[in-house]
Amino acid sequence: MRFQVEARRRSHDGDEQIKVTRAVFTFVAINSGSRLRPLPSG
Repeated sequence: MRFQVEARRRSHDGDEQIKVTRAVFTFVAINSGSRLRPLPSG
């Protein structure tokens, strides 16, 4: 699974938004041996 997240700030006296950071998080499944494994379907 992959999620993209952005954080924006807005000034107190206006509606202008400025992006302050962006990140992409990737989640994987691992087995007991710390190896990648397929995600269960469903």
